[in-house]
Amino acid sequence: MSKVARNEDLELTAEEKEKFSELVALLARHGFGEAGPPRETTFAQIEKFGHQAGQMLARAIDVRLAEQHAMHFAGEEPCPICGEKHLPKDNPHDLGLQTEDGEVGLREPAFRCPPCERDFFPSTHPAGD
Repeated sequence: MSKVARNEDLELTAEEKEKFSELVALLARHGFGEAGPPRETTFAQIEKFGHQAGQMLARAIDVRLAEQHAMHFAGEEPCPICGEKHLPKDNPHDLGLQTEDGEVGLREPAFRCPPCERDFFPSTHPAGD
């Protein structure tokens, strides 16, 4: 089982920890200003902001990794019905995906098989499935 599945922190390098700390400081300033939360702020308000920032970060990571993953499908891919290989269409398929952290907009490579008269999306059918 991965560390993520066990809800443990990721192991970051010293440089990554420093950049992560900078991001946390930037988000905290955005939420509560340079001086931090006012005296009357409750921990529930702090926690709510932390969750909102975490969800925003999670969605941004989802989009970035999905974009990188889509690059694996830039060449010819076989139709899942007939096996004939085709290049992706010029326009990717826009997909709104609901995640645990809110909706993310993805651009999925789309393919067209003229003999089968169907579109297909190889990123949703990994090899061996």
